[in-house]
Amino acid sequence: MILNHVRLVRELTSGIETESGFVRVQKGKITEVSDRPYCLPDKIRENTSAEKEEDFRVIDCKGKTLLPGLIDLHTHITVLNQVGFDCLHSDMALLTAAAEHTSRYLDMGFTTIRDCGSIHRVANEVKHMVQRGLIQAPDLITCGRAIMPTEGNVNHVMAQHVHFADTSEEVRKAAREEIAEGADFVKIFASGAAAISTGVPKQSIMFPEEIRSAVETAERKGCYVAAHCHGDDAIRTSILAGVKTIEHATLISDETLELAAEKKSWLIPTLAVMYVSDGPRKTYWESRLGPMLRHCTEKMAKAYEMGMYLGFGTDCAAGDFCYDNGIEFQFRKEKCGMKDLDILLQCTRNNAVIAGIDDRVGMIRKGMEADLILVDGKPDQDISAMYHRPDLVVKRGHIVREV
Repeated sequence: MILNHVRLVRELTSGIETESGFVRVQKGKITEVSDRPYCLPDKIRENTSAEKEEDFRVIDCKGKTLLPGLIDLHTHITVLNQVGFDCLHSDMALLTAAAEHTSRYLDMGFTTIRDCGSIHRVANEVKHMVQRGLIQAPDLITCGRAIMPTEGNVNHVMAQHVHFADTSEEVRKAAREEIAEGADFVKIFASGAAAISTGVPKQSIMFPEEIRSAVETAERKGCYVAAHCHGDDAIRTSILAGVKTIEHATLISDETLELAAEKKSWLIPTLAVMYVSDGPRKTYWESRLGPMLRHCTEKMAKAYEMGMYLGFGTDCAAGDFCYDNGIEFQFRKEKCGMKDLDILLQCTRNNAVIAGIDDRVGMIRKGMEADLILVDGKPDQDISAMYHRPDLVVKRGHIVREV
């Protein structure tokens, strides 16, 4: 397959910049990236069969921008939008609902997602289905169930995606169990959760030794810990304990920002989840999330100005308003003052580096997997082009969405 007359962005192609180049895809890989349009050789033009025509299919992209497939490092294929809540009676029904929902991320151009906790660890199984080619969906990076101290109602439906553990030894055992069940990383709750009505986001809910126990266990198994952290104390404690990715980092202080930069901890802000839509509980959520959003955007703007390497997460789900309208892109631009190109790098190259998959995805280069999206506009100059669905989505060399 040849994607012809594509606009390419230098920073996402290792130096190739053009308004009308081409990218060749063969057997699921990128095999050529050119700054010039593709011309079909005369010998093929003169003598070709229908089969060969398909092999050499050339798609005229009409100068639209070709980008690497997007990566969301913080989402949930269940729980969000109440996906799976009506399936707790049946593991098969839960698997079906989760698989169907996961496929919808491709519509918005996300070809890799990291699930940060799923009901009954179902994301692990959906991941395997994708790997075996059983369903058309993004690649998944999964943690199974998130590890959390006893917090709130353990019988609540939200608790179904959590593994409760209350001491260092319990945390160690929980981490071992999640890794044994197929987790790629360990997720912990170091602070209270804003989404739980009884949660206190500023509160640290794990002791330093419990966090260190999770980190040590993950490192022995060759993986890492991601920590849900709203409060500054939880963020600082997690960084000092060796946590690799700080999820949300909502109430981080200037001092802890400096520490994160020094320790080279990755921050994964999730601004979109603090967007409040109209509804019967709008006033409640505005009072709860509004101050957090204002603080977080101020500090992420500072982190950006410091030159910190920021990741891209949403804590939202495919199909909801925030996803379908690119709220994470919008907030980073309008509330944090980030440059359009840098936002694109965050959800492609940066995320691939953070997740340790930059040898496969995140850039348009020869030898990389052909996870690609075509966008109408110039998102590196005007990020609003990312506020709606792409015109074309290619996953491992196969077109999965085409306008």
